[in-house]
This record gives sequence, structure tokens and C-alpha cells, in this order.
Amino acid sequence: MSRWNKTSAPFRAAVSAQIQSLLGPPSEPVVAMVSGGLDSMLLAEALLAHGYPLHVLHVNYGLRGAESDADEAFVRAWARETACPIRVVNAPEHFGAAPDLQARARDLRYGAASAWRDELKASVITTAHHADDAIETFLLFASRGTGIDGLVSLAPSQGYLRRPLLEFHKSELRAEAERMGLKWREDASNEGDKYTRNHLRHHALPALEQAVPQVRDGIRTTMRRLRHLQKFAEVAIQRESALYTAMSRRLPGARVLYRDALAHPHSEVIVHQLLKPYAPFELEALRHLADSQVGSFLERDGWRIWADREGLLLVPCAQEEPVPVYPVGSTFRIPIWDGEVWHAAAELQVSELRKRPSNLGSALEPVTLPLPGAALWRPWLEGDVIHPLGLKGRKKVSDALTEAKVPSPVRRDVVVLAASEAPGEVLWIPGIRLSQALAVPSDAAHVLRWTVNYL
Repeated sequence: MSRWNKTSAPFRAAVSAQIQSLLGPPSEPVVAMVSGGLDSMLLAEALLAHGYPLHVLHVNYGLRGAESDADEAFVRAWARETACPIRVVNAPEHFGAAPDLQARARDLRYGAASAWRDELKASVITTAHHADDAIETFLLFASRGTGIDGLVSLAPSQGYLRRPLLEFHKSELRAEAERMGLKWREDASNEGDKYTRNHLRHHALPALEQAVPQVRDGIRTTMRRLRHLQKFAEVAIQRESALYTAMSRRLPGARVLYRDALAHPHSEVIVHQLLKPYAPFELEALRHLADSQVGSFLERDGWRIWADREGLLLVPCAQEEPVPVYPVGSTFRIPIWDGEVWHAAAELQVSELRKRPSNLGSALEPVTLPLPGAALWRPWLEGDVIHPLGLKGRKKVSDALTEAKVPSPVRRDVVVLAASEAPGEVLWIPGIRLSQALAVPSDAAHVLRWTVNYL
């Protein structure tokens, strides 16, 4: 009789239902995060009993000296006994000396688990979080002020993470572990109040239980209902998302958040759900941005959102790199605004003509006079001006870009044909304006034809 079969039949059936629902049939490898504590050892035994190809990941943070090493030795011995592959990750030296220890420890173990999952091409990673962990997280986030996502941040299934024990209280797991004669390691640091979570566990929850004896089951039920509400909101907003957001027609790859979404009576929920996959922008900040001049932006967690004519444009932050200066040649590549759509890469080709054609083209593909010897391609600069063909006087290049409605996130990327490297005379802004200096007179015998090939 296996150890797992010594657990009570109702518990065994309930855990089995959770495992099968969350993990599916036992075909692909499963990365199990195993600390050596009661919860993770119990889950490892359950997964093994259900026939999953278990790969055990243990992280030795080295924070408790010999005790940490004893935890590692214990998990290694269990893996050896059960013939499970094991990977032990050791934290860097002096890991406990830097601030934000818990966040760094979490990043270390989840990063290691994710990397091994990728190597194995495994579908899931399991953790042994239980109902009391979820309750503590609920209280922690509720006390800080959060939305539904924070309150139910420990869910049974999140991406490739699976938590089969999330519906069971610690007391239930301990009773079943003792029933099956399970061995585990106790972490003495869990007994102190150094960390906020421990303080909640030792003081806040017992006080709540004294006032409301059913508090644990009550919060567990509340979280279950909130998860259903969260899912409903996600599905409903996704169904109507075309009213609030779309991919940009003008800037490929960018997402547009329409300003109407900010005025909706339920804008806080709608905007949060729409931007959740990207970055947690604050609603009031977005409303302020929507009323700002075109070209203003907010930045958060690797994303920028710009005030633009089309709406609020969401784009990933690009690495700031100097745009190269291009010598004039017969063929070269630059980004181009064609008047309707931004092209991150286009090939310009120039060919010589021996007489003036009847069709002089457009600002995108013009026929021009031969270029001055010092002409070059470069990013436009503040102070650049152009004498537009057919107009009197000069115009700032920045004003020409504004009139052409170049999307805000890529205005700085516009490349121009300039008379020199220094700010000053611009001969051509492809797709936008051609300078009078390159205008072809009626008696011209030697001209250039420009053509564009979008890449």
C-alpha cells in the first residue's frame, strides 16, 4: 500500500479531482517546486501516485546555514528514493544581505522553474500553495488597496502555474500528512514575525477567527466567487473590446485605446482589463494624458502610452539607439511615413533619367534634380527647415510632421534628406514634403527618379 493511499478517501478523491482538472492526463513532464516542507512533500506524493513524470526543483537560499543544507539533503533523498529527476538551485553568495529578500527569492525560484520547464518542454509547474496561503494573500492585498486581481492573485491556474492544493486548509493537509506517515522539514523562520505574511498568520488571522470563527471558510468562499466575477468581467470586456481598443491602422504593432473607454461609467474595470497584459497604468493618469497635447506619453514597466490623434497608442519602450547617418547612394533603407501608415523599413532606389518626364511623381516617389554633393540621410533635428515645393517661405520640419499626422511614438525616427549633418536645410521628407531646391525645371536634361519598396 502506497503512502498516498493511507490518506482518507474523501481527501484523496478531492485532491485527485483537482489534479486531473488542472493538469490533465499524466503524459508530459511536470516541474514540481519542492521545499521539503509539509505542503510540497504532500503534493509531490500525490502527483507521483497519479503517475505524473515528476521533475523536482529545490532552491537552497542558504539563509539558515546547516538547516538549509539539511532541507536540500532531505529533498535529494526523497527524489533518489522515488527515482525523480531533481535540480537544486543555490542562491548567490550573501543573498540574504540585500533588501527585498522575499521578492528576490520568489524571482529566483520561479525563474529557475520556468527555465527548467522550457528545457523539458513541460506544460506546467506545480506549487503547493493552500487555502491559508491564499487567505493571507487576500488580507495582505486588501490592506494595501487593490482590485480583484490582487485579491485572487493565488488562483488554481495561472498561465503555466498549477496549484492543486489551493482549496485545502493547512490543518486539513497536516491531518492527512500525519495519517499517511509523511516525513517533512519544518522551517523555523516561519515561526517568527519578521515578515508581514507571518505576522498576519500568527496575529491577524487568529484575532479574526476569535471574532468570526468561520473566517477561513468565509474568505475562501469569497475568493472563489471573486474568481468567477473576474472571469466574467474578462470574457464580457473581451467580447466588447472592439468598442474600446484595436490595433493601430497607422502604426503597425501598436495598440490603440480609444478615448471613449476612459469616459465609460465602468472605465476603471474596462481599462484595467484591457491594459492588464501590458502595464498597470493608473486610470486618472490616462485621463490626464488623453487631455494632453499630442506627443505626450506615460511610461510604465517597459511600455509607453502616447497621446495621439488615433487615441492612446500603446507601444513597448524601444532601446534608445542613435539613428545612423546614411550616405547618399543608389539604394538604401530608411523608415518612411507614407501619409497613411508608418513603415519601419523601406528601400529607396534612385535611377537616372536623361530628360524630364511628364509625371514628376509625388512627395513619396518624386522626380528631382541631382543632389548636392554634401547631401546625406539623417534623422531630422530641431532647427531643421524645408522650403516646400509649391509654397512660399520655409517651414519647420517639426510642423511638417505635425501636419502630416506622423504617429507620436515614431516622430523622432523620421529620416530626412538634408543638406548637411548640422540642423538646417532639408531637401526632402519622404512621403511628406519635397524642397523647392530639388524642383525640376522644364528644361532639365538630367534628373533622378525615386521609387519605394516596402520591406
